[in-house]
Amino acid sequence: MQKTSNSLTKFSILLVSVITASAPAINANIPALAKAFPTVPLSQVELLTTIPSFFLMLSILFSSWVAQRIGLKQTVQLGVAITAIAGLTPVFTNSFDLILVSRAAFGLGVGLFNSLLVTIISSFYEDQERSKLIGFQSIFEGLGGVLVTFIAGQLMNFGWHVSFWAYLITIPALVFFTLFVPKISTTKPVVKTENNLPKTPLFNSRLISLLILTFVVVSFYMIMGIKVPTLIVDSGYGTTTSASYVILDLSLGSMAGGAIFGKLYDWVKNYVIVLGFSSLAISMALIALSNTISVTILGGFLTGLGFRLYIPWALNIVNMGGNGNPWATSLILMSYNLAGSMAPYTALLLQSVLKINQLRNIFWMNTIAYLVITILVVLFLVGFSKFRNRVTDNT
Repeated sequence: MQKTSNSLTKFSILLVSVITASAPAINANIPALAKAFPTVPLSQVELLTTIPSFFLMLSILFSSWVAQRIGLKQTVQLGVAITAIAGLTPVFTNSFDLILVSRAAFGLGVGLFNSLLVTIISSFYEDQERSKLIGFQSIFEGLGGVLVTFIAGQLMNFGWHVSFWAYLITIPALVFFTLFVPKISTTKPVVKTENNLPKTPLFNSRLISLLILTFVVVSFYMIMGIKVPTLIVDSGYGTTTSASYVILDLSLGSMAGGAIFGKLYDWVKNYVIVLGFSSLAISMALIALSNTISVTILGGFLTGLGFRLYIPWALNIVNMGGNGNPWATSLILMSYNLAGSMAPYTALLLQSVLKINQLRNIFWMNTIAYLVITILVVLFLVGFSKFRNRVTDNT
């Protein structure tokens, strides 16, 4: 494990995390973009907000390969540079196809460094400091969502082109990372295990379960993100600008979730995800019932809070050990982004299968899904706790 005490190094690593959650910040643009491109189906317009996730997933597949050849730091720098160029491209074009390509490139760039950030944190820090910094990473991801969403929402008053200037945030992230993060060794670490987590094979039941759970959780989370602006505008109680405030509060909730994750995990351990899923279920019910922007904003905040209790928990579980587990981290993030990229079509499929005709009913579907997940997780954790106690008593 490499050692570093420079607080600017921590800040620079975390600042890059600002970019990783910024792709959904233009979700509130969907109604405006749909009007700007009336011949393009709505599902394809919505794809602008989710296609970064698909290419992020593909990029994760070879990010470690690239890092082994040019270095971890250089790979992050390359990824951030790509996101800067791709993020600003829509400012200068009226071509839907080019905008779609730029959004794909944005995801490609993020994918080059997304999984490596957790590896870098695990290379510099361990134990409680590692889990604390992973929690702070969620705060900075949420902060990025807040800043980019807020700026994009305000700039949207001047047109959807102008709103993409919000991605200038990528420039200081690149500068700080370049200046203050030292070169990082790419040699394969010897992973040491913690008391309750012995060394496991490349694939194991815990990892497979996390991959499936992540896919399901993210699918319903992303469906909320792409559908809530349309719900607000179509229901007549808000505009695209006010819809951006819901996405903004979703990011604020993410920040809050990241801020409290470390303490909550210390207090309740794995039961932290029960709190997360409960928050998600409540938030979806609030949005389904809402007829005012304030209630929907509250639902957005609780959505971000619950979701950011789950993600750092999953990443912390697979990175327990002295130097992290980049393979497992990459798989979790691939599951995350596969679910995110498929969200518009997952929504269409569920609407068709469940015969959902009203937009509000999509949020009732999400409510039921998260309630079921919460109950199943509680049953699993209680059952596992009893099993562990029996084993302890017999030894």
